[in-house]
Amino acid sequence: MKKTMMLVVLSAMLTACATQEPKLALYHWGEYQNLQYQSFDETAQVSEQIGGMERYFQEASNKNMKPAPGAHAHLGMLYAKSGNSAMAKEQFELERKLFPEANQYMSFMLKNVEGEK
Repeated sequence: MKKTMMLVVLSAMLTACATQEPKLALYHWGEYQNLQYQSFDETAQVSEQIGGMERYFQEASNKNMKPAPGAHAHLGMLYAKSGNSAMAKEQFELERKLFPEANQYMSFMLKNVEGEK
């Protein structure tokens, strides 16, 4: 009787663990890591990388998820690399707004983009 009761309790515990809802990701990662890696690849064109990041943001929006930390900063650096300072600033400001802990670094990036004039 004791073994049967222990078996029932153990089965109930295992069943409870198995039926938990999967945790949702805090951020949408999608292809972000691959897109970051492309920036180190000399063969990838900046315009292609920007297009990939824009698709990434669209995908995150379609899934009602937040973009990953650093994604706006990465896109901002790509815009700066392509010579589009206005869009670079916009992305750095967005990164700073969404992730206040990046404020100091984004201020540094904004200062560098503004200094390119």
